[in-house]
Amino acid sequence: MKISKQAWLGTVAGAMALGLMGAAPAAQAKTYDVTFYVAAMGGHFAHAVCTIDPSSPDPIKVKSLDKIDIGDHDSHPVHDARIDATNRNLMFYSTYHLDKATGKTHVGKVDLKTGKVIKDIDVDTPANVKNTSHMYCASGQTKDFFMPITMSSPAYIDVFRKSDLKRMHTVFLEDTPADVKVPYKFYHGTTSPDMKKFFITINESDKPYGELVGKVHMEMLDAQALSQGKVKVLYKGVADGNKKTTCSFRQYFSHNGKLIANATGDLLFIIDANNLKVLAAQPMGKLEETHDAIFTPDDKYVVATSRTKVLNPGVKPTDDPGPDDYLMDGQLKLYDVQAKKFIGKPVSVCQTCHKKEGVDEHAILCGLDANWGKTTK
Repeated sequence: MKISKQAWLGTVAGAMALGLMGAAPAAQAKTYDVTFYVAAMGGHFAHAVCTIDPSSPDPIKVKSLDKIDIGDHDSHPVHDARIDATNRNLMFYSTYHLDKATGKTHVGKVDLKTGKVIKDIDVDTPANVKNTSHMYCASGQTKDFFMPITMSSPAYIDVFRKSDLKRMHTVFLEDTPADVKVPYKFYHGTTSPDMKKFFITINESDKPYGELVGKVHMEMLDAQALSQGKVKVLYKGVADGNKKTTCSFRQYFSHNGKLIANATGDLLFIIDANNLKVLAAQPMGKLEETHDAIFTPDDKYVVATSRTKVLNPGVKPTDDPGPDDYLMDGQLKLYDVQAKKFIGKPVSVCQTCHKKEGVDEHAILCGLDANWGKTTK
């Protein structure tokens, strides 16, 4: 008998890997205080102070919402939010498009206490990169280096010294042990909590920068070697998704380093970080697309970003709205790791502010990072 994909996700192996076998009944849910920094294409980060109560039908509540400006939609469209691992008041960023005025990307850092940009630099694109329509999105870090990753063709990983943002290395994976030797579209990745491992995802395509085939190649690299411009592969894996619609974007390790939550557009993957096996694949709603996913401090839940098509008033419910039928909103959703499902309603962290400012246009988010406060029972 052929086992369906959804049936497989409930197998004993998957349950054991997630630590669910013999689990006691869930205790009363904890609540979390958190400040999210959500990257947006308008040249800013949404600054959302929230509480999370998993037992509530509205689990993520926004207490206050404003923004941190780093530029505008022409100069600084941004997908990448990366808070420094050793200084939680410092956030690095890299921009998604070439600046229309300079033809270069930007890399910078923000003082989260003041919301002001400390330093911003122009970054040249390597001469052999031909498709620059999508640039920096995901990133990793070590103690001394910030390492953003491009979605260009070919894709590459840059290594910037945190202290002065000097670019130290540009690393291409072609012709290295990490070369997947198939056509691909987009690299993404992140580092483990101890900053020893660098997880990379590569979407296989039918031709370079072509149609997705539903296969995500995964590489676990040595982060310290990469920070020195060298490629050392620790182990590899492959995740199967849906043809044309599954596209790996940003991701986070769990705080204990055992799991990876990987946002892939139509699916949220939960991956075993030790062997790169997929433990769960949760579909998103028909009008949703997830681009990042971060664990709560106890690793019991994941907060996922969603580009959500919100139908305009008077538009009949549909899974395929026309371009004039909706406004895109940036939302956050809560995923229960043990239950392997999203819980409660999502919350807006983009259009809420847009409406207050009288901005009547799509709100396009991508990555996020978070500073977690107190957790209470």
